[in-house]
Amino acid sequence: MHWTEVRADLAMLAGDPVRSCRAWLAVADARLAVGQAPGTVAVEAAVDRAHHQWGQIHDPATARELGLTLAELRSRVPGRRAGALDHVRKQLIQLQPQG
Repeated sequence: MHWTEVRADLAMLAGDPVRSCRAWLAVADARLAVGQAPGTVAVEAAVDRAHHQWGQIHDPATARELGLTLAELRSRVPGRRAGALDHVRKQLIQLQPQG
């Protein structure tokens, strides 16, 4: 997990929010899979970082794809900021194709 976290940070520094978001989502999922509690600081931090990077994604299709994964994680790991899951859900509605 450590190297995935390093890659996520490097992607962020390189201006690649998609790769960074994917990596942080993977870290959060892996931490939960090995039994870390949703309220664990490391789990919350991974989801929070994924959420932040997701907000930087400009391609609507990619944002929708990753947003669905993020919403599922946010339902299990709401984080310490109230309204994070609602934020993801509202953004997903806005990302729906028009027409």
